[in-house]
Amino acid sequence: MNYLLSGLQAVLMTYLLASNIGGCTINVPGYEQPTPAVKPAPTLPPITAPFVYDVPATQSDWTGYNETVINDRLVGATSVQESNSLQLEVRKNYGAAIQIYDKVTKQQLINFKDLGRESGMGTYGGPRSFADDSPNWKNIGYNPLQAGDDGGNAAPILFHGFINGWIYTKSQSLSWAHKDARKLPFYYEQWVRLDGNKVHVKVRLTHQRPDKTFYEPESQEWPFMMINGARKVHFYNGDKPFTYDATAITDGIESKGNVTAVTYRGPHFGVTEPWQAVEIGVNRFIGLYSPGYFLANYSVDNISANESWEGGNTNTYVAHVPMVHLDSDNVWYKEYTYIVGTEQEIRDYVYAQERFNQPDFIFNKFNGRNGWAIFDGGYDQKEPFKTDNWQATLTGKESLNNAYNAKLISPWGSWKATDFNEVYLRMAYSGSPGTGARAPLRLTWVTNGQAPDGIDPAFPNQNKVRFPNGIRNSPNQSIRFEAINDGKFHTYKFNFASQPNWKGIIQQFEIAHESTQTYVAPGEQFTLHYFGTRNPTE
Repeated sequence: MNYLLSGLQAVLMTYLLASNIGGCTINVPGYEQPTPAVKPAPTLPPITAPFVYDVPATQSDWTGYNETVINDRLVGATSVQESNSLQLEVRKNYGAAIQIYDKVTKQQLINFKDLGRESGMGTYGGPRSFADDSPNWKNIGYNPLQAGDDGGNAAPILFHGFINGWIYTKSQSLSWAHKDARKLPFYYEQWVRLDGNKVHVKVRLTHQRPDKTFYEPESQEWPFMMINGARKVHFYNGDKPFTYDATAITDGIESKGNVTAVTYRGPHFGVTEPWQAVEIGVNRFIGLYSPGYFLANYSVDNISANESWEGGNTNTYVAHVPMVHLDSDNVWYKEYTYIVGTEQEIRDYVYAQERFNQPDFIFNKFNGRNGWAIFDGGYDQKEPFKTDNWQATLTGKESLNNAYNAKLISPWGSWKATDFNEVYLRMAYSGSPGTGARAPLRLTWVTNGQAPDGIDPAFPNQNKVRFPNGIRNSPNQSIRFEAINDGKFHTYKFNFASQPNWKGIIQQFEIAHESTQTYVAPGEQFTLHYFGTRNPTE
């Protein structure tokens, strides 16, 4: 999924994984490991911009060795960088997953209980039946993972070296759901380096899958992190982003009388600043930032275990979870940064990054889908595009023979409603057999703090944190229009000035069928050239 925040920049995130650093065996909850005894890395060259994904000309040996054993697995060969406040460790036996040691609070931050924990980028694709032969992970589908698989097999490292101060690795992802070191045609290149209180990560994901089927979009973890222990999570989903307005804080726990339940990892929810942070000490956090990080999730797992070490069962999970079609022959460029410090330091860094304050999507060979997706039945030409324009056909679910629920969905963003009240859609439309000269459609939007399609009543307290503004009022948050059924490009202008629910922060758009319909024949074609605030005909 290439969500291009502008017409030129691919958005996203990436996938790391992590573990403990040091020279002793740990298997006791609450044990505090001493600061790792490693030699400081040499002074790094300054970070150059823009980043160009250069690969080292030759491989290099791993520079360190960690004798720690985590749940019967030796950490082993590593490459390490240090600053005054952090130590970064890239671990060979974990598919080049990384661990971050905080020298201030004297703790390993990332959970390494097994090869499915850690941090970085978790990737998902169809079909869901791909893992039906898995003993533990049926219905998870196609899930290439950087670190390894459920059988404890580490992903093979194909290359390791150093370039311009970055630690570079290339690995081949395994199928997490299986136990037989099943290699998938999914290659994970990672560039990582320490920068004071920050760890920068760049990732190039290359997919070369023989199965050319077009699959439904899946929720990715691009990126995620699992932090040791049960911690509080901070994020911002209010209507005053980038102003240091008070953040939302949750411990992830739902209490019901004498029973305490931990939140599940759904539903996803919108944030209006592209980060989440986890408390690791008094006024100290590890924050996770990535461009386009506006659809999020969190959970706290296995609180009853009451563990807070890198091999423990208790962890706090946060993730950016965009919906992506995992095309069979594509390359994705992602980036993200960990910031360890105060909440203000995290937000200072985030606020200094480039922002895109209005929707502006050009569908062409370079941008592809721009992070948009076909939801609930359909297909397109797949990325990378060989020609300009996004050619999407809506079919609906195969078993229903009805495309009424199929729609086109945008990526999530953070667009202030008062900054614009018009958007333009340039599109060619060809209806399925039986469609008249004009087809009734609607453009729908989601604002901050809203659940688009419903809320699980079992978690009322957590829903107040995720969805303080309740459920989207779809009939009153949509504009009806008629698509001209002639297969030619037309520009449709939408004005929201008189819409009472055009307010706060606009987070997502959908092009869907008119709400009063109950049946749409499969096969209508949408060819999108542009969606955004600029008039594409001027």
